[in-house]
Parts: sequence; structure tokens; C-alpha cells
Amino acid sequence: MQFTLNSTRRHVVPRLYRLTSKIAVDVEPTVISGLEQATLKPRKHPGIVKPNNLELPQKLSDTLRQIVGDHPVKKVLQDSQMLNSYIKSRHPPPTLAEIENKKKLIVEEVNSKMSLERLATLREEEANRWKRKRELEINKRLSQRTYAWKRIEYGAYEAIVYAVARGAQEYAVLKRILTELAQRDVQFKPRSYFDFGSGVGTGMWVASELWKENIFEYYNVDRSREMNELSELILRDGQENKQISLRNVFYRQFLPAIETKYDLVIISHTLFEMVDKAQREEVLLNLWRKCDGYMVIAEEGTRRGSELVNEARRFLLRVDDEELQGHTVAPCPHDVRCPRLSDLADRTPCNFPIKYAPLRLSSDSSGDSHTSLYSYAILKKGPVSDTSRPWPRIVRPTLVRSKHAICRLCTEEGKLQEVIFTRAKHGKSAYSCAKVSRWGDRLPMAVGPLQPTSPTTKTRNQSQTDQHLQPEWT
Repeated sequence: MQFTLNSTRRHVVPRLYRLTSKIAVDVEPTVISGLEQATLKPRKHPGIVKPNNLELPQKLSDTLRQIVGDHPVKKVLQDSQMLNSYIKSRHPPPTLAEIENKKKLIVEEVNSKMSLERLATLREEEANRWKRKRELEINKRLSQRTYAWKRIEYGAYEAIVYAVARGAQEYAVLKRILTELAQRDVQFKPRSYFDFGSGVGTGMWVASELWKENIFEYYNVDRSREMNELSELILRDGQENKQISLRNVFYRQFLPAIETKYDLVIISHTLFEMVDKAQREEVLLNLWRKCDGYMVIAEEGTRRGSELVNEARRFLLRVDDEELQGHTVAPCPHDVRCPRLSDLADRTPCNFPIKYAPLRLSSDSSGDSHTSLYSYAILKKGPVSDTSRPWPRIVRPTLVRSKHAICRLCTEEGKLQEVIFTRAKHGKSAYSCAKVSRWGDRLPMAVGPLQPTSPTTKTRNQSQTDQHLQPEWT
């Protein structure tokens, strides 16, 4: 810290030094032109992803209420809440290495209290009893600290509970993801759809809304026969004899051996149900081989869910087969490791929010919207063709303050960057786009590398803008 001497009061006054950086931004020329000519409003710039607040179509809501049938509404709602909480708290199965590492630490803990040296002082019978006691203590601590994973089994009633608990939420998540895909590639008109872990058909509901006139085949795979039957019943509007309005809908309980290719492949909220990493990779590789266009991976926006999505993304991008080469479309503007997961000390997941209206089964049900966090990845076969891919993604809430907006971005270099946008420093177009963009949107501009400048002296009474630049005492 450097000091200045005040001659009148004879005390030391600290001076605040801050290393500033100028971040260059280059807004897309078409966006600048549209904003200047008033043909484009900032809130509708091409990086904004909508919708942000979703609810099930009325027809689907009515059908889901109908399939509850004679089941007690109160019990269904209670079980739905329990299921939802359980799914949100799930971990993948622990690996053998993780279990061994935990056991090693526990053995060290137990040894500090039950030293092996004591065995030499005990008779054989006492020593055997002491060893059993020690082993029981080790196993007890290991079971307490190891996640007890088990696959969720869905019968007829459990499938209904799942539809009530998860239908609206998963519909909202997939609607936002697939809407972004449709916005990013307006030429994409899928003729075939494949969903692994299809559940009650939420992905199919969204895909049929966006591309009903184009899709000629819907192939759904879910290991639960009751879940498949319920999904088909929902398509029939809850009436078993009613004809399905979609063309060529198929259901299977296992991955087919045939090598048919599909334009759109989805694996949503399913990775947690696989017994280990080897099975996850086997399924992902099989699906990637079936993909002839885009593949969508989605999970809960928890730390574990984010890790599974990025594990899947990294695995598929590293497949050593020229015919299976692809790239990331969203949310990352790059193909390198997620910067959030690169820092092992940072427990913050890469996730995004979505608001949705939960299904109301009775007048007592809350009509308030809920917010869910999700993690996802959209991959595409072949080389990069989207010129907007390098646009940075906003990965946390935008902070709009007086005459400036703070955006936390993931950049094309695979780094997290905070940018404080002002009209004076970055121009009217960049500032207008930044202040109306939200968590999950992209900014239609290139963010340049940091250009360090000389230290500047600041006083403690400077503006709120400069305080947000993370000042340091030097």
C-alpha cells in the first residue's frame, strides 16, 4: 500500500489503486444498422432467447388432469412433490475410485481412535472381536458418506405422479432449448425424431409444436412399459380409442439395433438413471451414431447435473471417428472444457433458469409460477456453419445499474469474463443490447481480449460504477 502524508492532521491516508482493463466489443453490423434505423428494437436483438415464462398448452393440461382419474388428488400432489425433490437432489452412482478414496480417509480416521497397535496387547478372541468392531465402524461411516444410488422404477401410478410432477417443468425446459435451436437454424426442418428416456413424451410435445408439418417419425425409447403407455394415452388426449394426431409414433423399451439415422436426437433427464460412466458413454455413442443433425442433452441444473452434461459433451466431441466429428452449438460458444468446471474449487454449476406454471389439479393448487434451473448442450454433426456461434453467452443475471450494465459472459475462448457496459465506453448499440439481455441470452457482438492499461489513482468516494470494477488496495 502506498501512502500520502496529510500535513495538517499528521495521519496516513490510503490511496486506492486499481488495475483497469479496456474490453473491446464489436457489435454485429446488421444489429447496429437495425437499431439505428429503428427497424430492430433492443429487446428483440438476435441473441435473445425466448420464451422465458412458459405453461403447458390448455389441451395438455386438461389431458394430464384427466389421466389422474380417481386417484386422490391430495396424495398425487404429495407424491409429486416428494418425487420432484428426490430428482433434484440426485447424484450419479459413485465410482469405485471415489468409494476407495473415501474408505481410505475413513480408515485413517478410525485408526486414530482404534489403533492397530493395540492388537498386540489382546488375546486372540479379544483381538478378533476388536477387528470386527473396527470393520463395522468403517463400513458404517462409509455407508453414511456414500450416496446410495438406485434406479427409479416407474409403474402405472408412478408414471402418473411423474407426469404431474415433471410434465410442466420438463416441457418448459425443452421448449426453451428447442426454440433456441429453431431460432439459430431457421433452415432446420427435421423429418425424424428420436428420444431416449422419453418419459411421458415432453420432448415429443415440444418437437411436434415446432415442426409438426415436417416430422414424419417419432421414435421414443423408455425402459418403463407403463411410462410408454401413459405417453401414448396423453397423445390420445386421455381417450384410449382416439386417434393420435401425429404421424408414425413408435415406442420401445430398449435401444434398437437398427442403424437408422434421425435428424433430431434427444436425451433428457436420463443420465442419472445409468449405473456408471461406462454405460453412459455406451448409450451416448450409440445415440451420436444415430444422429444425422442435432443432439440435445438436458439435465437438472444442479452441480451434478451440470457435470453429467459436460461429461457427455466432452466425450462426444472427443470421439476419434471422422464420421462422428461435431461441435457445440449451445450454450457454449466454444468446444473446450467448461470454464466453471475447470476450477475444482468453484462449486458453481453451469445452468440457466426457466419460469413455468406448474400443473394445477385443484383449486387449492398454487397458480404462481415456479423457476427451475437446467443444464444442457446442443451438439451438431459436422463443421461449424453458424456465424453467430462466437457470440458470448450471459451465464448469470445481468445487473442493470445507473448508466451501466454488468454482464457475466462465457466467451469463445472458453473463459468467464465480466464486462461493464456503458454508452460512453462501448457505444449505444452495445449498451442497449446488454442492458435488456438476461441470463441465458447471447450478446450479438465479439468481445475483444483484455488490454491492460496503467494503474489509475482513485479515491474512496468514487462512483458506484468504479466500485463494481473490483478495486484493490495496493
